[in-house]
Amino acid sequence: MMKRVILFMSIFLLIGSLSQAAIPKPKAYNDRSLIYLTLDDGPNRKTGALLDVLKKHRVKATFFILGKNIKGNEHLLHRIVAEGHLIALHGMTHVREEFYASPMTAVRQMQEVQALIYDVTGIHTNMARTIYGSDAGMTPAHWQAMDEAGFEIWDWNVGSLDHIYKKNNAPIEQRVFNRLEANYEMNIASIILAHDHSMTPKALDTIIRYAKERDYEFRTLDGVHPPYNFFNPWEPNE
Repeated sequence: MMKRVILFMSIFLLIGSLSQAAIPKPKAYNDRSLIYLTLDDGPNRKTGALLDVLKKHRVKATFFILGKNIKGNEHLLHRIVAEGHLIALHGMTHVREEFYASPMTAVRQMQEVQALIYDVTGIHTNMARTIYGSDAGMTPAHWQAMDEAGFEIWDWNVGSLDHIYKKNNAPIEQRVFNRLEANYEMNIASIILAHDHSMTPKALDTIIRYAKERDYEFRTLDGVHPPYNFFNPWEPNE
């Protein structure tokens, strides 16, 4: 009888250990197999075509919204939300001198687009990307003001340069491929910077295919901490 009890206990423990082994360990936010695709400056007339590509590949992205482009494009904000993407803030006008004129002008622009997004979608977000990136004009006083206003500042570590090459897909694609590979070798996740107005559907499709063929996983920045920016970059995942 005792032998049977011991046998059953051994089998139970074995099954338990196998079950635990079968549960994959959650990936760290900066796991090198992760890609956070971000698109700036929308919504605009080109956003819909990019959403079509994302939907086809079942990829979710983070859209940093420019306030001046919201009026007349409210339906695109609704679609972004309905299809499971994340909405974040990118200021109002994308004019460097206006945005960085003082710490409070930067804060007010973020608060204004924050309010507009809430009015249209009912979503409140404090995730923000300053225009041209945080190294373009963010002084210590700007950082302090943004922090006190509750905004999290996000930059990127894969610049697609789509705003430079525009319809020339090949250099955009190769630039992204190279940066993804470099980040993978450095053991860190990738945050891709693209733009609604200059990333073509074809280039986006090619980039996603390339990434999926190499077993990358796309995620939004929802719930990811700490925020990645040029002054506080992520450390390689160990």
